[in-house]
Amino acid sequence: MTPPTERKRRLLLDVTPFRSSRAFTRLWVGTALGSIGQEMTVVTVALQVYAITSSTFAVSLIAGIALGPIIIGGLYGGTLADRFDRRRVAWVASVISWVAIVVLAVHAVLGGTSLWLLYTAATVNAAAGTVGGITRRAIIPRLLPQQLLPAAGALNGINLGLMATLGPLLGATAVNAGGFHTAYLIDVALHCAAFLGVFTLPALRPVDAAPSSPLRAVADGLSFLRRASNVRFSLTLDAIAMGLAQPRVLFPALGAVTMGGGVTTVGVLAAAAAAGTMLMGFFSGWTGSIRRQGQAILVVTYVYGVTVVAAGAVVLVAALRPHPGGTNVAAIAALAVVLAVGGAVDNIGAIYRMAMLQAAVPDNIRGRVQSLYTLVVTGGPRIGDVVSGVVASALFLWSPLLAGGLVMILLTWVLTRRTPAFKDYDAENPQP
Repeated sequence: MTPPTERKRRLLLDVTPFRSSRAFTRLWVGTALGSIGQEMTVVTVALQVYAITSSTFAVSLIAGIALGPIIIGGLYGGTLADRFDRRRVAWVASVISWVAIVVLAVHAVLGGTSLWLLYTAATVNAAAGTVGGITRRAIIPRLLPQQLLPAAGALNGINLGLMATLGPLLGATAVNAGGFHTAYLIDVALHCAAFLGVFTLPALRPVDAAPSSPLRAVADGLSFLRRASNVRFSLTLDAIAMGLAQPRVLFPALGAVTMGGGVTTVGVLAAAAAAGTMLMGFFSGWTGSIRRQGQAILVVTYVYGVTVVAAGAVVLVAALRPHPGGTNVAAIAALAVVLAVGGAVDNIGAIYRMAMLQAAVPDNIRGRVQSLYTLVVTGGPRIGDVVSGVVASALFLWSPLLAGGLVMILLTWVLTRRTPAFKDYDAENPQP
């Protein structure tokens, strides 16, 4: 192989996991299609609540109300994944999520405007999706060898990028073209693909079952996390980023008031970060060659904080200088670029965090540790939504971004000084 060809191979996405495991390929495809529909529903529920209430705070309550069930489902979901056949757990979770989406679709077809039903169905959908996501991530190391886990993480980054890029755009387009019910019905169809990806897996019974007591099983997971300083610090950094730097709850108000463009602006901004995530995934071949993955996580955390501050600056300028034409295309484009850069660097961190969790954590407790990670990546943004909604309602739309990004950078610096060993984490000798 010539040097230029070798360099190109190392730069581009590594698809070896697809060639190595057909089961992984089917799981990836099913999850990708189902997740696109899932994100359509997330955006559509937010648009429907805003259409009913014209309140950013009401939109933030979608996340706030779902947080408790997500935490409970996340903790117990990890126990289920460690105690029972992981294929069966993922299947049941997918069915529950699908039923919740059907309820949303029927409600929209009937022209309903019930906030409690929207909040309830969205909560059930999110909680079931949390359990399913935990189980799928715990399955991957059973399908692939350890050296392919970073490549699998990059492929899952592509999956997330497809979900969050196409989902908001398709959701906004479907709402514009046919109403809320159209978006929900598309998700009902796409979600069926998730069934196929899970149903065709081999049996995945636990190697060493978790304790029968859910509380004891959860306690074992927390006890492991207390001993696992690298895993714990990685999750802490992610929680800070998720809880302090969430812009998405601001999008409906930005589209309706500050920048103009309405639903289209919401779709573009929601898809921008995912586009960056997906683009980075396509050029992620080099990530598997990095041994000091702890140092890499620290670098991208700082860069992500800078992009959040930059996003706040763009919103501030747009608020101070309203566009005479009604739709501030330049501001929308600038914010989309900043969000895309943030999505790209966050994906690098996600690749290494996932590789660390899957390589350094024993299989018999992996589901419970994945549940703690899932609580961060699903519960964290919902806390961030509430924080951003409250701060924006009390102050200005740009306030949660500028303040959140600066606080995130400061906290990362302080915590890193207290945990200096994290930067030396070695992927070839993974220690939790």
